Amino acid sequence: MKKINQAHQTLTIVFAFFSVAIFIYDFIVFWKLKPKMIEFNLLTGLEESLVSGVGIGLLFIFAFFLLSLLQIAIYVKNAAGIKTFSLVLIIIGVLSLVFVFSDIALLSDIHKQYRHGLAQPEWSLLIPMMGFQFIVALILTYMHLSGRLYQKQLDNITIDVNIFLVVQYVGLLCALMGLAFSCLGFLYPRGWTLLHTIMNILILFFPYALAILFWLITKLREKGRQWFDEKQYQDIGKSAMLTLMINVLYMIVLFIANSQNLDGVISRLWLPMHLFGIIFLFSLGNIYFSGKA
Repeated sequence: MKKINQAHQTLTIVFAFFSVAIFIYDFIVFWKLKPKMIEFNLLTGLEESLVSGVGIGLLFIFAFFLLSLLQIAIYVKNAAGIKTFSLVLIIIGVLSLVFVFSDIALLSDIHKQYRHGLAQPEWSLLIPMMGFQFIVALILTYMHLSGRLYQKQLDNITIDVNIFLVVQYVGLLCALMGLAFSCLGFLYPRGWTLLHTIMNILILFFPYALAILFWLITKLREKGRQWFDEKQYQDIGKSAMLTLMINVLYMIVLFIANSQNLDGVISRLWLPMHLFGIIFLFSLGNIYFSGKA
């Protein structure tokens, strides 16, 4: 196990340096090519390959954020409790991972619009988002190099409350983003397609699924495992009951509000609104009740 942890640490640090270098490369490419693409000047073959290089580099960045999130989860698992510092790491880690998908989508849109001679407003989103990811990459690189994410604070944890709460916090964050993006469909109904709905669900459910998978693996490796303690069973029951009642009312209101246009955009938005609504309410309930004595 020690060798596996050392290999994971080494691999993560290698990807960290790659990611930082790739971000610098990306910003240089944007600085050189953005003016030409906005003015619809012809790109050379080399410049086209530079754009492709940005897309390939995002795969390394995705791997780094994924490995970092795994280490953050391990760090929190062995912590005395989930503190503000840990929550911030989880939030910026999940956001940075999800933003990689957005980076790819925005780059694809920019390239298509450039080829068809259309305006490229996505630049105003892409560069700030990647700037945020670059800052997060620098922070995480420092955390890995300093060894702060590898400090084990507790030797034995019989019931892993921390990872259970991490799942809830990740679920809450993903659900909030899912509901926010779904609401965009009401603001821009003509531009919202079934593909938007599918990608919205798959991408924003992905970190939550990873968190659940990590929790399951952690539990399966425990000797004499106990899935939940008595309080967690009670908290889950309360959260499930409240989720059922509130979500039923929420879906009724959504149905009534759109009863005159059920074949409109609501036909493509009800599933993510329902799914992320359930995750939001259930996760929020578990977080709230876990803080009660």
